[in-house]
Amino acid sequence: MINNDIKSTYDEHTYNSYSYAQTSIDYLCAVARFHGLAATNPHNSKVLEIGCAMGGNIIGQAINHPNSTFIGIDLSSEQISIGKRAIEGIGCKNIKLIEMDICNLISEFGGKIEFDYIICHGIYSWVPDFVRSAILQSCQKLLSQNGVAFISYNCYPGWKYVEPLRDFMRFSAVKSSGNVADLESGLNAIKFQKAFYAKYSPNESSATHIKNLNSEYIKHIQNYPKSYVAHEYMEICNQPFYFLDFVADAGDNGLCYVADATYHFDPSFLPDGAISEYFKLSFDDYISANQAYDFLYSIRFRSSILTKSQNQNKLATKDEDKAKFLHNLHFKLIKPTPQLLSSAKDTYIEPLAKALNDAFPSTLSFDEVRAVYPKDDIVFRYYDIRTLTNNAITITCKPLQKLLYIPGKTRLKREYIPYLRYFLENEGSPIGVATPSNDRLNADKHTLELALMFDGNHSIKDIQNHIKAKFEKDKLTPAIQKDGENIPLKSPKEQNEYFKNAVETIKLSLINTLMLEEY
Repeated sequence: MINNDIKSTYDEHTYNSYSYAQTSIDYLCAVARFHGLAATNPHNSKVLEIGCAMGGNIIGQAINHPNSTFIGIDLSSEQISIGKRAIEGIGCKNIKLIEMDICNLISEFGGKIEFDYIICHGIYSWVPDFVRSAILQSCQKLLSQNGVAFISYNCYPGWKYVEPLRDFMRFSAVKSSGNVADLESGLNAIKFQKAFYAKYSPNESSATHIKNLNSEYIKHIQNYPKSYVAHEYMEICNQPFYFLDFVADAGDNGLCYVADATYHFDPSFLPDGAISEYFKLSFDDYISANQAYDFLYSIRFRSSILTKSQNQNKLATKDEDKAKFLHNLHFKLIKPTPQLLSSAKDTYIEPLAKALNDAFPSTLSFDEVRAVYPKDDIVFRYYDIRTLTNNAITITCKPLQKLLYIPGKTRLKREYIPYLRYFLENEGSPIGVATPSNDRLNADKHTLELALMFDGNHSIKDIQNHIKAKFEKDKLTPAIQKDGENIPLKSPKEQNEYFKNAVETIKLSLINTLMLEEY
């Protein structure tokens, strides 16, 4: 059975299980509501993740939504086992991981539970046809009335440029070891290909173009983690789709397209009137415009949000219709970005850009946005800013407030203490740490230890003294990187500055990721 082969590869090649902000149920709720759908409050919802691996994408969400229920299913017994041990160690009670075949979802949950959010990230393209059908059927049968499903997949035309490299890696693996999924043989193949291109000087411009294109893709592949390469390039299944075909398959299974979690295309962004007019006349509906966008930009990966087909008539797909649903949403920069302020300088969106930047990490309400930008094209400008900043602006369903660290008044959120402590005590865990927005928190052992000291009882000076004493006890000398070299800091003044900066960095991270609370 092909499912057994897939299970074996995931048991043998367990790779780190991380969180992904675009799958956050808070974000999915905001996008759904922006498009006219009355999505369920994320803080009182039921969530299913299909292909959850070790649960890294939903454990943090369960911590952040204690009144919601999370279920993750995966075919890999090894990955489920690792995730269960982590959940038990953290003490999280509102999440369950189950070893299960996707094809059994309806028989297991049908008629017993409806899910408000279904997440299927990095699975759809990597399973056979009958499993893809089961994913879509399960979404239709198990979603609540206003539920939304997030499904990501590789897509054409972008993947057409990469497929020959994947095919060559798998072809070479068979020839070298007899095993089509042998990772080292596949990597050796592109290493050989790279060496060949280094000596190859084609006469024809088309051959030069192919050489340069493949060389660039090879460089990317060689920089990816091996576990990712094994999944993306050596797996039994990796089937990209044209967006139009994915939407048609969803429609055949009683689902309709809401929006993409990442991309948005508007012909108003096209360079001149004639080109824009041609586009509008030729691709005059929401779906065909999205497909044309993929052709123009050679898109190779999509994150599509779906709902039940019965909700089709409720959806807002035009800017003027979406504007009606903005009143209850809030705007937020994901991170301050110089590109936003420089691009907006001396334009009429400069006040809006500055207001968003000054508010970070707090949100701005719709009324606050209107106060600095009273024009009627806020929806268009929202997408415009996303384009300018590489998606560094987002929308939320509830206001978010920046809190400074003030001992006796604010502290690390209580629910995050056992969560962070688990990863402190289990250094090297293959499960990533998530922020409240489901972003990845890059935290080593020392960072986690110090973060836990922001408990409202310790002053900044206390935390600085703690790290200083720890370095002295372990006979460690702080060092900085300069021009690729490790430079030890030997003077007391330099060392004190180092400890001060280290604690300041962690403090800012907790503030900017909204991990503090008042008490």
